[in-house]
Amino acid sequence: MSGFVVKFGGSNLKNAEDLFKILEVLRMYNENLIIVISAAYNVTNQLIDAVAKIDRLDVDDFLSSLYQRYRSFLGRDDDQLKERVFQIRNVLLGAKLLGEVPEQIQDRIVSHGERCSSLMLTKFLQDHGFECEEALPEQFGLVTDGRFGNASVDLETSRKNAVSFFKKGRNYVVPGFYGIHEGKVTILGRGGSDYTATCLAYCLDAKRVDLYKDVSGFMTCDPKHVSNVKPVRLLSYDEAAELSYFGAKILHHATVEPLRKKGIPLYIFNINGFKTIDEPDTIITANGSMTEDVVKSISFTDDIAVVQFKGSNVGRVPGLLGQIASTFGAENVNIKSVITAQTSINLLISRQDLERSRKIVSRLNIPEVEAIDFKTDISLIATVGNGILQRHGIAARIFTAVSKEKINVLMISAGASEVTVYFIVSTADRDKALRAIHEEFFGGEKDEEC
Repeated sequence: MSGFVVKFGGSNLKNAEDLFKILEVLRMYNENLIIVISAAYNVTNQLIDAVAKIDRLDVDDFLSSLYQRYRSFLGRDDDQLKERVFQIRNVLLGAKLLGEVPEQIQDRIVSHGERCSSLMLTKFLQDHGFECEEALPEQFGLVTDGRFGNASVDLETSRKNAVSFFKKGRNYVVPGFYGIHEGKVTILGRGGSDYTATCLAYCLDAKRVDLYKDVSGFMTCDPKHVSNVKPVRLLSYDEAAELSYFGAKILHHATVEPLRKKGIPLYIFNINGFKTIDEPDTIITANGSMTEDVVKSISFTDDIAVVQFKGSNVGRVPGLLGQIASTFGAENVNIKSVITAQTSINLLISRQDLERSRKIVSRLNIPEVEAIDFKTDISLIATVGNGILQRHGIAARIFTAVSKEKINVLMISAGASEVTVYFIVSTADRDKALRAIHEEFFGGEKDEEC
């Protein structure tokens, strides 16, 4: 089954008028479509909050309020939609009685917004003459590795399931954000609907994936932190993946991986500035392009901490890094990156995993490790572009720009990726560093493209 996979995010579902925007967009395609939809704006946050406050949650009041939200989109009552919203009533009541929410139950609750959105959108489109039907991941078999909270899709198993389920010549509405493992719901992490869309594109050999958002694709930096940013028209898979991994919130970090395997292009549109389906804000393909100054964009993340293992010879002890890494992996702590020297091994982790990491290292007994430090209040800045390691002088320009602002660079890594140079600074210096690098590479008129 070929065709297009088209995804609309939660920011495209703020009110009933947004549904008419979606309908207008869909009518421009002359292909069969897989339409992936996120939860309505802020609904996932409401569900997360409900889980956090489960002991004092008024379940019926909460679900009634949620139904009214979806009813306002549809403009009428609908018994099937109401039944869908209340499907998690017994789950919520059971968790409230238990006094806690196990992770497998949490994933089912938090993903409920997507299941409600998909049914609501299906009914709206049908009401307005657009032929489509709903398809849930549990029906067509989007299979994951079973990791709650941040699962990965088993592409080959899911492909076999999807090919036998989806029929040619039909349009389907699919809830994003979650898959199934042995009958249990597992979410794909925040922003996971992007990943759902690209996994389905892989499974069904789609011609293209189109993502509709409320921002104009990738920019040279986050406009909330740097002024005078410019749009980035073309990116390679590698560039987009690195920008997403290191903090750019445009895409879920795993979005491009299924596309890379089959060379499927990804188009990103701002639905509020939308013109035609052939004029995206950013195009992501296998090759992308190389600009004169190489650097395409600068991203950052504050969700970073460093666990530093110190010892006079730790960098030369065979198997020591593997022992440390396997211990963290056994506790489901993801190591984002590793920077080593003879006297230290530095693990970059999510700040959210900091307390768990403290408990892990308190149980380690490694004679060669003389001290363990934790570095917090830091930010990681990634400068991304094809050829960044090959073009002479690019790294020097980056760090000269930072040095001129008297910013102390705590750690540097280059070579882990062919398209990225990243470094760590104090969070207090983060915006100053971003502005310095942006001015060095992108100073000029705002309407230029990269």
